[in-house]
Amino acid sequence: MLKAIALFLLLMTTAALSGQQTSPAPKAKSPAAAPARKSAAPATIPAGSPTREEILQLFDLLQISKTMEIAVQAARQQSVEMAEQMVRERAPDATEEQKKQFRTMIDEVMDQALGPAAIKEMLNATIPVYQRHLTKADLKAMVGFYSSPVGKKILREQPAMVQESMQAASGIQQRIARTVFQKIDQRMEEIVGPEKEPGK
Repeated sequence: MLKAIALFLLLMTTAALSGQQTSPAPKAKSPAAAPARKSAAPATIPAGSPTREEILQLFDLLQISKTMEIAVQAARQQSVEMAEQMVRERAPDATEEQKKQFRTMIDEVMDQALGPAAIKEMLNATIPVYQRHLTKADLKAMVGFYSSPVGKKILREQPAMVQESMQAASGIQQRIARTVFQKIDQRMEEIVGPEKEPGK
């Protein structure tokens, strides 16, 4: 059961992170703008797309790595709080040693799944997406915007906005997690009957 809870927390954390990535500024319209793409992204990078190095420079400007790291830390804290709440509800008589084991397990899962290597992997996977959707002209316009006073303010305030947004959503995520597991427990009891105590 503890591993199932950890997996659910990890999925919620990953979903939260995916929604916290910096959104690019509106694309600059140009006569050479490409026609609307179909929903299925092409496998190849179109001609005239920014290079990998140019996208990485944009990521540096947008501080995407820093934003993701802040989001990871906030999500981890929320996950621990949610996990402790679940333990209190599902195992009210858990010993301090059991609670310690659970917290250790959550930390291990998060370290493995959302460590620096995972963040780097997510960023690398994102590069071709930006290349498929942005032209060099778009990139130049974005760099111009984020180099402006307003753009710099967005980048300056973004870490705090991400952190505060995660905190604001914490209670909602906890409520969703409790509701989901309550429904899962109810359905499982309908299918296999009440959970039996070990040794009975």
